[in-house]
Amino acid sequence: MELLSNQNHLTNRQFAEQIMDSIKERHGVDLHAIFSNDALSERKKARLARVRLLEALLTEANEPNSGAVDLDAADFDQDTALAQMLDTEIDIEPNLSLTRSDANYVMSLRGDGVREYLTMLTKRFENMQTAKTPGQLAIELTASGLISVGVPMAWEVIKALRAGQAVMAAIRTGISNIGMKTAIGAIVVVLVGFLLYMFLDNPKKILGMVINDTDEHLVVKNWEKGVDGKKDGDLYMAFGHMANFMQDNESGLVSPKVQIRARVNFGPNEPDNLVFAGIYFADRNVGIRGAEGVMIFSSPKVRIAHLFAVPYFEDNGTWMGFVNEGEDIEKIYKDFYARRQVSMSRTERNYRLGANVNAPRGGVVSCIASIVQ
Repeated sequence: MELLSNQNHLTNRQFAEQIMDSIKERHGVDLHAIFSNDALSERKKARLARVRLLEALLTEANEPNSGAVDLDAADFDQDTALAQMLDTEIDIEPNLSLTRSDANYVMSLRGDGVREYLTMLTKRFENMQTAKTPGQLAIELTASGLISVGVPMAWEVIKALRAGQAVMAAIRTGISNIGMKTAIGAIVVVLVGFLLYMFLDNPKKILGMVINDTDEHLVVKNWEKGVDGKKDGDLYMAFGHMANFMQDNESGLVSPKVQIRARVNFGPNEPDNLVFAGIYFADRNVGIRGAEGVMIFSSPKVRIAHLFAVPYFEDNGTWMGFVNEGEDIEKIYKDFYARRQVSMSRTERNYRLGANVNAPRGGVVSCIASIVQ
């Protein structure tokens, strides 16, 4: 997995603008104009950008001699899949899947490596959205260290792997089975979320990834109620708001919703074993406050809280730990905030919990957190 060291001289915004200029030139979609429109909220900007870019890509793919193949799937409800990704009040980020070896690499990153990894992913997603065939998209996914974007794609890849296909062939099969239209839709959702995070001038914001290397599907109960600061669920924003949040299915489109799917093991030390990751983006509101909050991941066996903090005046930080059912979420936030660190790792109840932000100071923050069984 190669990080883009030649991009390190650019600010996040400059890097986003470089990609957006390329998108405008190639596809005629002016994301800069959408993101700069002060009449639109962040959520409306993201939704409009995703719809416009996806429309442009699908129009190009349907043109004669475009070279696009497998746009539609024979036995997959693409309209429902696209509606679940695009037709939401809060911007939903589909799960990403990685091999365990690549997940271990990502979990080992510290400091600038955290920011560089998420920057690399943004550039790779730009490449993915131009793919015209399942084979081309499979190549870009593996170059990114990813197996799938969205659990429906992952589910089809898993079935192909269990049938004996090699990884690259299985990814290609998985994409074909859900159709390129659905696959590109998922790519666009993630790409626009990354670009908006990098482009916005707000000086206190955080883009986070949480990796689930456990046998448990992880859920943040009633997370929608907490995106703007209410205490009615297992997401609580002490300051700022949650702009994008992770959500996907356990398997197919009609399976239960989860925040991060459980890992898939094919056997001890199998190179094809998969783990899943969820993405979130929290931003500040108007005023001299940052983006700070806590989310609680639950399953029948665990209840684990993850703090993320980009304060206006104090140091950035993160923390993770087990919490009890019924414990006040604001109290959890305050307790974890007092313990926050730039990098933390601890073992609790036979689970290894880790989280790292890229720097103690600065207002454009990246975080990679993990739960390992």
